[in-house]
Amino acid sequence: MRLRHDSWITVARCLAALASFASPAWLGALQTGDAESALAQPGPPQAPITQCSLRGQVAMPMDTPILDTWGHPIARFSGAPTPLVASDFPSDAQGKVRVDTGFGAGSFRIRGFMDPGQLSIFTATNVAVVPGHVWIAPNRAVTLLGASSGRLRVEKRLSTPLQQAFRGAGGCEAFSLDPGTPTGFAPAGDARGYQLKQESLELYADASPQNLVTTLHRSPYADAVLFFSTEQRGSFVHVELHSDVVIDGWAKSAALSALPIGETMDQLVPTTSQHPTSRITIPGQPKLVRPSKEVALRRAAKEAEQPIGVIEPGAETCVLDQVAGWANVLPKSLNVLPVAGGEFWAKSSDLGL
Repeated sequence: MRLRHDSWITVARCLAALASFASPAWLGALQTGDAESALAQPGPPQAPITQCSLRGQVAMPMDTPILDTWGHPIARFSGAPTPLVASDFPSDAQGKVRVDTGFGAGSFRIRGFMDPGQLSIFTATNVAVVPGHVWIAPNRAVTLLGASSGRLRVEKRLSTPLQQAFRGAGGCEAFSLDPGTPTGFAPAGDARGYQLKQESLELYADASPQNLVTTLHRSPYADAVLFFSTEQRGSFVHVELHSDVVIDGWAKSAALSALPIGETMDQLVPTTSQHPTSRITIPGQPKLVRPSKEVALRRAAKEAEQPIGVIEPGAETCVLDQVAGWANVLPKSLNVLPVAGGEFWAKSSDLGL
């Protein structure tokens, strides 16, 4: 059968109208023959994600929410240390990071999502800001900006001795949920100290003014920034700084004040923030059980209620009350809690009650 010219015009107009309201994801599914899957996807559209998994024993800020696919709170952190796995990092701060509050045994493992900026993440190695010259030092808290191609993008904001934000990126192995311990720095025995007392310092890749790397900004809270050097060429000096950031480059000697050989200056030690730990207690003497298998955890005592996670085998579980075959429960560690005014429920029979 052959279509008339005006029939082809009608078909083209229909396809154009379809494309005007169909989402790119839905059209892509149609092209691959997976329309049913496209229509069945729950929750809001997600930004592209990077498959990367970090884990550690983390003390999240008190009342930080854990969200479901739709962005609704399903649980919250108490501030006490909790096992945490973070994965599926979004491409930007508008997406969500997937989190699991358990490693497989001994915890209330709630699976949900968090805003990237709320995740406590730390550098495990030097993270390049300007390759070869500027890095964020290991074991420093950073803010997650997004991810792509198996790499995480982060930011470190300083208030002293420099006042500026440093943004860098590294592979998954360059980051951790474990804060670790920052290491000290001992300059070479023949190193000489140089002070930056001006408001800013231009950093170069070599001893020439053609290859500017970046500009450093002294904090108004610091009288001076101390650099060390073991090399000078003409009007340039090779400088290093080791603090929350690592600096290695060349600067014009006229912009710095050289200290007498062998003399140094006091520097402020960067402060480390600590989240308050949980002070929550359970009144009375609740019954304590340890399930031998995974037990579905719900927000309401209803079979139709979608589970928000599981009680892992061996998790110390406080039973606060029992109603019609259901048990109102909390983890003994109190590391994760229901949302304000909410409760955790599990089947009494699954707990062996």
